[in-house]
Amino acid sequence: MALRLHASFRGLGLQTAACAWPVVAQRAGIVMPWRKHTTSSANGHGSQPPIRPGDLRTAASSAQEGYQRYQEATQRRNASALLYVSAFVIFFLGSSYAAVPLYRLLCKTTGFMGTPKTEPTVRDVETLKPLEGHRRLRVKFSGQVSTYLDWSFKPEQRQVSVVPGETALAFFKAYNNSDKPIVGIATYNVLPDQAAPYFNKIQCFCFDEQQLDPREEIDMPVFFFIDPEFANDPLMDDIDTITLSYTFFKASGR
Repeated sequence: MALRLHASFRGLGLQTAACAWPVVAQRAGIVMPWRKHTTSSANGHGSQPPIRPGDLRTAASSAQEGYQRYQEATQRRNASALLYVSAFVIFFLGSSYAAVPLYRLLCKTTGFMGTPKTEPTVRDVETLKPLEGHRRLRVKFSGQVSTYLDWSFKPEQRQVSVVPGETALAFFKAYNNSDKPIVGIATYNVLPDQAAPYFNKIQCFCFDEQQLDPREEIDMPVFFFIDPEFANDPLMDDIDTITLSYTFFKASGR
């Protein structure tokens, strides 16, 4: 009696596995061995021959091979996606690092967005002579610090009076209010914007990291001139005042 029950449960297990395997095989794209011999019964419905253990072993082997092929294809797709993402990240980071110096070069060369020109220009002594008879221009100075920088920063003179072609020297004073060394970096602009291309700085402290020790105070010079071509631009006829403004920020990561 026990042997008959064991045989019955064993047969039931085979039939259950046979019912599950068609679903697995269909997803793996495997043709089941017993589906090649479908016959028609008298009532017109298809019937299948008895399932043999060898058929199940063949189906299991085919399913394993299909799954391995699927894994290999997935790994290839993942590797390709990783390469594309890595290339994009490298390009993005490279563009980010290159954008800042390129932007600075553009501004310093052209005076774009109110940035004074600091690129050296080849001029002889005659070119830099003050233009006689031209109205004098007031150059005002302004200094600010960001809220994250514990410094005091201000110009030592409120303004100077120059004519195009005349060189001038101004000073800013910076003081570290904290009890630890701090590195700062300055940005600047010129107002009004249309006057920026004619504002040339020969020497300045902009975009250079400046470290101040605790309670240290330093003077920062700015040597500049107004391009003589200022007098030949009709758009400059109504401009009598130019403002040079600096803002100090705490250097990133310092």
